[in-house]
Amino acid sequence: MDKTQSIPTIDLSDFPAQYEKLRRSSEEWGCFRVVNHNIPFELMQEMKQVVRSLLDLPIQIKQNNVDVIASSGYWAPSPKNPLYEALGLYDMASSQAVHTFCSQLDASPSQRSP
Repeated sequence: MDKTQSIPTIDLSDFPAQYEKLRRSSEEWGCFRVVNHNIPFELMQEMKQVVRSLLDLPIQIKQNNVDVIASSGYWAPSPKNPLYEALGLYDMASSQAVHTFCSQLDASPSQRSP
């Protein structure tokens, strides 16, 4: 990967024509930037704040986020991948799964609110 390249940008106003670029970006980079998504800036800021507050929880609490399926729970940073940390929510469409996720992390009311 050439260090002079930038993270690929996917333009949702040109979707599905951008599908091949999305696939290639996922395979080659593992990430991409999305533009023209129509998500309000305030909502994105609020989402970042909540995610940051969850990732700032003590590791003992984050470890309560257990696997529903293999490798779907909490992933701590490691020597091999020190910048990667993840919490897993198996089925965001399921209110029970969301409740379980929030309970595992002892999420505050502000972290739980839609």
